Amino acid sequence: MGKTQQNVADELFLTRQSLSNWENGENFPDIPTLIELSNYYGFSLDTIKGDEYLIKQVKKDYEYLIKQVKKDYELINFKKANKKYSLTLTILLVIIMLMAISMSIFRFSTPVTKFLTIILLILSSVLILLSYKFLKFVYKDYKGDKNAPLWVSKAFGYGISINPYHKSGKYILIVLIIIIFTLFGWTIYSM
Repeated sequence: MGKTQQNVADELFLTRQSLSNWENGENFPDIPTLIELSNYYGFSLDTIKGDEYLIKQVKKDYEYLIKQVKKDYELINFKKANKKYSLTLTILLVIIMLMAISMSIFRFSTPVTKFLTIILLILSSVLILLSYKFLKFVYKDYKGDKNAPLWVSKAFGYGISINPYHKSGKYILIVLIIIIFTLFGWTIYSM
């Protein structure tokens, strides 16, 4: 085509050194760049299918690209879920706190107090179950790991959290949930 390596590199937004390395067989372009080169020079990718080394390199690059795309999607989904759970848990916690504060400030009749306590129990149950579900989502990499740590850094904020995939972690969380439900039940019963 009568173009220098620098001309081609400038037009395809590559470095001249990359083109030189490809021409000398020192390394090979990745799949997207290979497609760009085939479009630029007007050749079919079928012309390179006889080169075993190049085919292996292209497959390796393709597999790496697929893994990276999967990791990127997992990160995007994790960030979306983290945002969703964080917002939901925060809203539930604020509602529970406002209800508890209003119950301690204002003197409601016994039926209203019992009703609000039951609503608090239900909201707290939802909060606990969502927290547990969130922990399972965040620490899913530990699923099936026999050496999973009991204490892990919190998914958001500072501190540590119980790993639901640790052999004792699940039971500790269940015991905590039972204690909280027992306290709520005792509170409702004692009214």
